[in-house]
Parts: sequence; C-alpha cells; structure tokens
Amino acid sequence: MIDSDGVLRNSTAEDQSRNLEQLRSTMQGAQGDLAKATDLRLISLKGIQQMVLEAQKQGKSIPEDVYCLGGLTRIDYVFVYPERNDIVIAGPAEPWAIGPQGSIVGKNTGSPVVNLDDLATAFRYVDQARNGGVSVSIDPTEQGYRQFNQALRNLGGNVNPSQSAPALARAFGPQQVTLSGLPADSHMARVILAADYRMKLYGMNLAKPPVAGLPSYMEMIQNRSNASTQIQSRWWMACDYDAITHSKDRLAWKISGQRIKTMTETEAFDQQGQRKQTGKADPVAKKWADNFTKKIGELAVKDPVFGELRNVMDLCLVAALIESQNLQSLAACDLSSILGNRGQIETIKLDVAKSLDPQISFLQTAQGLLVSASGGVMIESWYFATQIKENESVGEAKVATAKLDNDKIWYQ
Repeated sequence: MIDSDGVLRNSTAEDQSRNLEQLRSTMQGAQGDLAKATDLRLISLKGIQQMVLEAQKQGKSIPEDVYCLGGLTRIDYVFVYPERNDIVIAGPAEPWAIGPQGSIVGKNTGSPVVNLDDLATAFRYVDQARNGGVSVSIDPTEQGYRQFNQALRNLGGNVNPSQSAPALARAFGPQQVTLSGLPADSHMARVILAADYRMKLYGMNLAKPPVAGLPSYMEMIQNRSNASTQIQSRWWMACDYDAITHSKDRLAWKISGQRIKTMTETEAFDQQGQRKQTGKADPVAKKWADNFTKKIGELAVKDPVFGELRNVMDLCLVAALIESQNLQSLAACDLSSILGNRGQIETIKLDVAKSLDPQISFLQTAQGLLVSASGGVMIESWYFATQIKENESVGEAKVATAKLDNDKIWYQ
C-alpha cells in the first residue's frame, strides 16, 4: 500500500482482508464459453474498442470480461486481418477470480490475467517507451549513505547487526523511487514497482519466498570472508524474449521466451554515498540472479505480482511490435479510440509512490558491515520488437483460426 505521504509500505493483514472482501463482492467471473479454459483464445482489438465505446455511449461500466480480455493469461501471437480491418492478440485463457493477494488470476493455474487497463497504458505510452524504455528503480539516497557511515562511526568498531539494525536503518533513511516511461499513477507503474519491491525483500532475506529452493543472497554470502563493504550488488528484472517470428506476409507474429530474467551488476560507493557502476557481476550475486530467473515461473503463481509483471512486459512488447511494424496500417484499422494518446478508456489512477521505508539488510563480514539495498525493473520493449525473423510455420497457426465471425470479440 502507499500512504498519504507517498511512502510504499506493506499492507496489514486487516487491510488485505478488507480489500479482498470488497474485490470479491464485485467480481462476477467468466460466463458462457469464457468459463472454459483453452490453450488459445483470440481477442479482437477492434471488438474490444467497439465494446468500450458502446459502454461509454450507454453510460455503463466496461464489462468485466472485456476488462479481463477474455481471461487471457499470456500473449503468444499477434494476428493481422486486413479483410476484417482487425488486429487480434492470442494466447492461453481461463476463467478468472480474485486470488489470495488481490490479483485477478486464472481459476485453473493461478496465473494473473492480462487486463485492459495495462493494455491501454502500454499503447498510449509506446513512444515514451521507445526513448529509453520503461523502468523503475528503488535506491538509497546519497544523504542516506552519508548518514549511515556516520552512524557506523558513532557505534565504534564492533557492530552487532541484529542489535544495531534499527538505528542504522533510521540513519539510512527512506529510499527513493525513480520511474520513467509511463505515468507514475498508473496500474502498470504499481505492478513494476511492487515486483521490484518483492524481489528486494527476497534477495535481502527480509521475506521468505513462497517457493522452495530460493535462498536469499544474504544467506548465500554469509560465509564469504572477502565480501567488500564498498562494493555491493544490484539486481534488476528485464525482458527475456526469443526473436519474434513472423509469416512471410507479416500477418502472423509469434512471441516466445522466458519473458523475465534477473540481472546483476556490482556498484561501488564512496563515503559520500556517490555510486559508480563497475560493469562487473559478483559470482554469488549472479548465482542468486540466475536462480531467481529459474524460479520466476513458480513465483508468477505463488506471488502473482511477478505474473502481472510478465503480462506487462508482453503488453509493452506487443504495443512496440504493432507500432514499429506498422501493423495498424497493414490491417487498415484505427484503434486510436482506446489505444491512442487520446484514447477514451479512463485508466485507473493510483496514489504515487515517491519513497519507501528503508528496506535494507546488514551482514557482518571480515571487512566490516555489508549492506544490500538496491533494485529495479527495465522493460526494453522496442529492442525486442525489432529482433524479428521469418518463419512460415507461424502463418499456419493463423490459417487454423481463419474462420472468424465479424460480430465476435473472442474466439477459441
């Protein structure tokens, strides 16, 4: 949750219970054919646009099945239909419900569903994403580092991390949140910030991950005698896609790959708290990052914010693909009413996170006190949208779905 001062905090059990009850009371769930799981459901973007405009014309809310994009849990294909003036996204889908953490998830797999709000945000800010990508970073301030070093000097040579941690954390002070490429008050921004926050907690041994075989970095490094107190590791999550394949006529596109990977680099800090990138990775930090990447599929279900991050990355990639490859022109369709900069979907506006209470982990080493505190997310959708190659088998997938009715929004 984010308080009135813009500080990100863990919500209380009471808050979570109240929010879950409210969300579940308003959720109807999938009806008709949408109540059946399928390996491939096709979602018409033109149909979604028409449904949104019709609801607005009648003064009604956007239907739940439209907001949940037919229960789509991943985007594997983009199909272009010039004869129907339409672009279709496709992937596995299932009936949905509110999960234990408050996310809208598939009833069968527990994977978060792709939603209309994030779709609209990805398309509206696709040009901003072109210039530097979408990113979030949670970092200590230079002042915080200076105060921390002064607190260490005040404590003297022998520091017991368990006893001194509260005082050192107060000296460290709030950590700053830096966001670029999309509105800070958007649901998408909240997702990537929350995913970064959760990754930090797991890496720093401040929360136990809900999956087996994922020890924290601090646990992995605790017996290492040569860990430097001035060189620390930073982790961030980034996109990880295979080359996008397309049919010869460029009417069918396939997206594949891990989706998310965790990367690391060491940073050097001086006594004034100024940070310098080293371009190198600590072996233990890389081992933790690789293990986190390996576990991301399990985490996407057990801690759904990572599944939501995966969906956000898919949507950013699809938006960049459609824009960079001029697919709207190829389809002779205009989706600007919902997806353009002046789109008519009123996206969710949330409180903006500006900082968070110090989330840091301390470990006593032979060289002093080791601090772990930094993290981030980077979505370079435009880079991956240009990594393309022809593969005619992708066109066969589109042929198998060729008989589409003009009056339907989704097909399976």
